[in-house]
Amino acid sequence: MKRLVWSAVASLLLAAPLAVYAADGYVTGNVNMRAGPDVQYPLVDQIPAGTGVAVQGCTSGWDWCDVISSTSGSRGWVAGNFIQYQYQNQPVLLPAYGAQIGIPIVSFVIGTYWNNYYRSRPFYSQRNTWYNRPMPHRPPPRPINRPGQGQRPGQGQRPPPARPRPPVNRPKPRPQPPANNRPGGNPTAAEAANQSATATTATCPGQRSARPARR
Repeated sequence: MKRLVWSAVASLLLAAPLAVYAADGYVTGNVNMRAGPDVQYPLVDQIPAGTGVAVQGCTSGWDWCDVISSTSGSRGWVAGNFIQYQYQNQPVLLPAYGAQIGIPIVSFVIGTYWNNYYRSRPFYSQRNTWYNRPMPHRPPPRPINRPGQGQRPGQGQRPPPARPRPPVNRPKPRPQPPANNRPGGNPTAAEAANQSATATTATCPGQRSARPARR
């Protein structure tokens, strides 16, 4: 009995991280993870398409999101329009369904954030320059939509359309001459009359014409 209980507990512990990432989103394309919600912040990691991410929160409008990569464990900011969720059995982009999914809106405090996650990063030594650097609010980069890119197997994929076959150029049949002009064809009416007259007047050599016998 104890063995069954321990095996059930172990199964739940192993399945718990998978369930967390299964409920979270994944990136739709190869995307850069930044140290802040802007493309000018230092590069933290590069996340391949289809990688699962645990979203911790997003800025206003879900433009930029604080995420943790499921493969490398890196934490940073990714443009929200690169993050997709499964919502009501269909893939949706996070900026359009962030409220329905329940992703919270958070603020970015560079000093606290960098002290917690980037102490071992090379750019941390230049933190004073970044702390005092103004960052204008700009929209995140738009993803390049390609068929099937970033989609998991069996999700939203359609077979490619069949290519039309090229037309077959077949040689046209040559026109045949009339039957009278072909060798062995049927003769015309004039030719038939001429052949009949020739047959009646022609005699074989040495043959005499028959005369009536005298009595």
